[in-house]
Order: sequence, then structure tokens, then C-alpha cells
Amino acid sequence: MADQQPSAHSSSQVPLGDILHTAQNLVSMLTNTLSVGQPKVGNQSNISVQSAEERRSKSNVQSVQQEMARSFPGFFRKEVRGKKRFGPYKRPQKSFLMVFFLLDQQYEKTPKGETELQLTLAGLGRRSLTITENMTHSELSEVLVNAYPKLAKICGGWLLHKCSGGGGQRKLTVIPPDPDGYNGQQLKTVSSNGKSTMYVVPLQEQIDTTPLPPDAREFEKMPKAQCALCSKMVPLQCLPVHIKHCKMEHVDLCISSDDSMEKSPDSPQEDNSTSIDTWKEELENSPDTESCASNINEVWTEKTAECPLCKKTFDSDVIEIHAANCGLRTAEYDDNFSDPINTLQSSGEILNWIGSKVDQTNTFSICISRNDIYNRGMQQWQRQKKSSPKGRLKVTFFGEAGVDSGALSKEFLTEMIAEIETRLFIAGVDKKGKNPVYCLNSLDRNYFRSAGEIMAVSLAQGGPPPVFLRAWCFQYLCSGDNDSIQVTTSDVTDLEFSLLIEKVNSTDDLSEFTDEILSCGYTGKVSADMKSNIIRAIVLHSTMRVVPMLDQLRKGLQLYDLQKVMEMHPDLCLPLFVPGEKDDRVDAGFILENCHPVFSDKGSVKYTKEVNVMNFFQDFLQEVEDCDGEAEQMTAGKVMQWMTGQRHKPILPSDQKDFNITVKFNHDCDTKHTVCFPTVSACTRTITFPTAHLKTLNEFKNIMEIAMKYGESFDNV
Repeated sequence: MADQQPSAHSSSQVPLGDILHTAQNLVSMLTNTLSVGQPKVGNQSNISVQSAEERRSKSNVQSVQQEMARSFPGFFRKEVRGKKRFGPYKRPQKSFLMVFFLLDQQYEKTPKGETELQLTLAGLGRRSLTITENMTHSELSEVLVNAYPKLAKICGGWLLHKCSGGGGQRKLTVIPPDPDGYNGQQLKTVSSNGKSTMYVVPLQEQIDTTPLPPDAREFEKMPKAQCALCSKMVPLQCLPVHIKHCKMEHVDLCISSDDSMEKSPDSPQEDNSTSIDTWKEELENSPDTESCASNINEVWTEKTAECPLCKKTFDSDVIEIHAANCGLRTAEYDDNFSDPINTLQSSGEILNWIGSKVDQTNTFSICISRNDIYNRGMQQWQRQKKSSPKGRLKVTFFGEAGVDSGALSKEFLTEMIAEIETRLFIAGVDKKGKNPVYCLNSLDRNYFRSAGEIMAVSLAQGGPPPVFLRAWCFQYLCSGDNDSIQVTTSDVTDLEFSLLIEKVNSTDDLSEFTDEILSCGYTGKVSADMKSNIIRAIVLHSTMRVVPMLDQLRKGLQLYDLQKVMEMHPDLCLPLFVPGEKDDRVDAGFILENCHPVFSDKGSVKYTKEVNVMNFFQDFLQEVEDCDGEAEQMTAGKVMQWMTGQRHKPILPSDQKDFNITVKFNHDCDTKHTVCFPTVSACTRTITFPTAHLKTLNEFKNIMEIAMKYGESFDNV
């Protein structure tokens, strides 16, 4: 009985087959009916009617097929082979904007503003590029080469660097690439989603920094503007520099043709102009001298004209414009233009100029003892009521017979500048200059103003230059403008704030330092996310609180109009106040180069002893130089101060020319006494060695150390 019962599957298949068969028969019947039921018309009578009927029948057939395909999509809709209805899902690529900066060589810190401008003019510098997360190293290299065409010429490779947060110059740290190189996901992570600048640093080569023309490939995507003087399209980043150079090349309407004739032959000339030197050569080489001279006079007369106001000769093209502006110039403009301060072109000229401001007819007398020379010197400097520091400085030390003819005042200035550097200024970790000490007691006593006057007198009267200020302090002394101050964490010289900055940098839990941070003037949220703002507040608090000391120091530098010169020529005055890379301290070589020994006849016994003494002197100086810093009381500079009164190299041009140390030898010393010391005349810069007591190097060293320790006073007249 089980075999006679149909299954559910077979029962469902029978009606489905019948339905399918019935539908196909119905479609075929309708199709035949429509095709057969059309009337046949003669070929020659109604061709147009037949064509219309055929089109109608085709449309009916198509409509029936469309209707059946709509009702039975599984049977009447044909699938297209080789194509899928829906394509595979592709995740969209996420992109982000990142700032790159191409350097010309390896730097330890981020470049300064003037360096960035130089690199921008050379097609390097800053670019904003679009980076995707799945970008590979080769794709990144291609993007960078398109942005920096010069990068394609580098054969030594490159690496990416980044810097920490904050202002000013910051230290660059290398970003190590992954095993397959740099990729978009790595750059997104290390740059905090594109917030940090990536510095592209070449490893083995240095990229050329020659400025490119405005139409270079590197400037194609930069916005451009037209120069009003030369009508050239120049990138906006390069436009300020281009305008500056374009104005220099433009015709100056206030310079007459007589002045332009005095320019050097190397000065730029226009292509359509003829120089006077060329005309002179034509005049000398011409066979007809008179005709050539007449031609020159005619041409020169046509090209020039005389201004009716100032009676100067100008080119005929600009004479009308000059005459219109000539009457508008005031006497104040002429006086400012003729100010001799504007003509200073070097540090030596500045020193000569302030030296000429010293009143040689009056003296500024200081009488002190060598004990506590700083406090006593400041007190006596401020107590001088009848004389002014503008006069010639004259110094007398208690109990010493020396008369000041230059050596005593230089020794006083040497000691005072050294004490001012030690007591009123404090150095940072990098030893690149010092900040003023935050000392309200010294501010109340006007010590900083007196220190400024002593600095000015030292520069004008041959003393040591105060080369110990930090760059930002010098900039403020020149301008007096708080907005011009640019400070970084390296400018913090106070130990307390330096340690606070280190603590903030080293931890994320800043709760225990809240009171110290708030005392620096920070009013924001104290959290790890605000580290850069907190450190900036500490830096500003540490530096800005010493601005009153700098203001008082600036008043003292007004002596001899030195502050005015600093304001007009800060670049020339910089080496006099800010330490540079070159070490200008006195060494053994400088002393020996300026020594002029008075030898006896060559070949004599005396000459042999004198040469031995000079050899001992050289060995002694070199040993002192090698131990410089270990023995604080003995340096090469102090040896020269003992002999000449000054510890520094001469800075005045006149002193540099005449500076020498005369070395004499005493052969008539009485050998009955045990020891005899060398004698020094600091005013004449002369030292005399007793040859009888200087037979070995040890004897020479022992005698020199004792003489310098107990013979610093000026007892010989």
C-alpha cells in the first residue's frame, strides 16, 4: 500500500509541469494568431500600410513577451552569461592631509624662519599632500617626487623626521621605517592623523638651494600674484623677496646721474644704456677724436637734464618725477639721511664711533680696593656726582703706586665685566648665553643700569666686550618691544623652572605639580593633553619676569648713544653681546704671537739662555691652556692680564694694530739671593725675565705661579 501512495514531491511536480506546458502553448498560440491574422496586401498598392502593420505586429509581440516576462520572471527572463548582477564590495580608501617639509641637508633642529624662506625659494620647504591609509612606500615616494622634483636626483636615500611640540626651534627625531618601508597607516599614526609635520631629510647628499625662477615646475601649483614693478607672475611665498630685489633694481628717483656714475663697474646696467667707461674707450680708440667727443656730448645731453630745485643732473626719463618729489623732502629727512650712524658698516666702525663720543677733556675717577671689587665698584660708580661716565675712566687702587695710563682702567673693566656676568646673569644648560638673574634687590639698587653703563664704557674705552647675553635678551635690548621676543625651552636658565619643565615632560599625571604650574600664570586645564600650553606658560613666566632688569640695563646702554646704534645696526652689534661659534678667548698661541723678545747677539751665551727662557715660557703657557678649567685661578687669559692688565683680545681697531708684548731679559741679577721674580710693566706691556733663576722648566713654573699669585698689584711706576 505504501507503493500506491504518491509522494508530496511528485504531487507538486505534476501541476507545475501542467502549468508550464499550458503557458507555453498559450504564448505560441497568441504569437501565431497575431502573425497569421494580418491581411495580405499587394506589393505595389499599399506598401506603406503593410510596413505600418508589420511594425504594429512586432510591437504587439514584444508587448506580449514583456508581459509574460513580468508575470513569470523565472521562465521568460534570460540571464546574461559572464556578468554578475552585483559587483564585489570595495571599501572606500580613507585619505588625510599631511604637511611635508623637504630639507636640503641633515639638521639637528628645525630650521629658522630665514632658512625656511631660503628653502622655499629653492623649491624645497613645506608642502601639503594627500595621503591614503593603504599607500605603499613606492607610492609615497612617487607623491613626494611629484611635489619635490629635486628629490628625484638624490642617490643617497632619505628618511622622515618629526619634532616635538612647542614654538621656536625644536629637536628633530628620526622615524624608523617599517620592514617594507613607509606606508600610509604608519604616517597616520606617527603624525597624529596628519597634525605633525614630516621632515624629509637626505642622508648622504646635500640638495642645491639656489633660488629658482618664478616659472619653475616646483611653483606650478602655488598661488601667484603679479609684481607691480616688473609685471611678472610670482608665487605668493616668494613675492616679498622678489619685491625687495625688484625695488633695488628699479630706478631710484633720488639718485642723480652724477652719483650713478660713481657706482662700481660691477653694478647692474640696463641693456640699452651705454656706460661712461665704454664711451671713454671709444674716444681713446677712435681715429677721429673730435668727432667722437662731440657725439658723446650730444648723446649725454639728450639723455640727461638738470633738476631746477637741487641743481643735480638726472636722466631725462625721470627728471619730471624727481622734480615733483624733490620739493616735498624736508630738512628732517635730509638730516636723517646724513646721520653718520647710518654709514656704519662693521663692528670695528661702531666701536670707533662710540669711542669718539668719549669726553677726553674730563675724567671719571674711581678709587677702590681690590677686596670685594664688585660691590665697591658699583657703589663708587653710582656715587660720582661731579663727573659723568662719558668722560675718560681713571682708576686708582688703594695702596698701589700705579698711575692709570690705560692698564689700570682695563683691569678694572675686566674684573667688573667678569663679576657682572657672574652675579647679575645666569647661564643655561647649553652655555649659549645668559639671562638676567631675577633679583629685585639688584633692581632696586639700580645695579643693572650701572652694569649697562659699565658695558658701554668697556666697549668704548678698550675693555672686554660683554659677550654673554642670550639672543632673545639682545633682541629686546635693541628694540625694547615685547612682541619681538621669541623664546623656547632652551632659553630657560633658571634651575627651578628647568626642573619643572622636565617633570611636566616626563609624566602624564600633573596633579602633584598643579600649584607650581598655576604659580607660573597658567590658567587652563592641567592635564597631559595640555602639556605644550603648560610648558609654554612656564617658559614665558621664566623669561618675561626678567624684562624689568633688561629695561634697566637698556637705560644704561644709552651712554654714548650705544642703544641707538644697537637699534639701527643689530646685526653688526650682535658679536659684541652674544657668544658665537668662534671661541675668542685668549690662548697660548695668541700671547706668543704678540710677544716680541729683545734677544742678544746670536751665537752668544746670553742668546742661548734667552731662547731657553722663551721655550720655558711657551711650555708653561701651553700647560696652563691644557689645564684650563681645572685650576680656576690659572688661565692663559689671566697670565696676559698679569702682564698687560687685560684678559681679552683687543677689540678696538687701534688697539689691535698696536698690541704687542715686549719681552726683556735680565742677565745682571745678583745670584747671591735665593730667588728673583720677573717684573712687569702693564702700561707699556713689558715683562722682564731674570735668566739666572730660570734654568729649568720646573723653576720657571714655580717662579711664575708665585709671581702671579702675589704680584697682581701695580707697585712699579
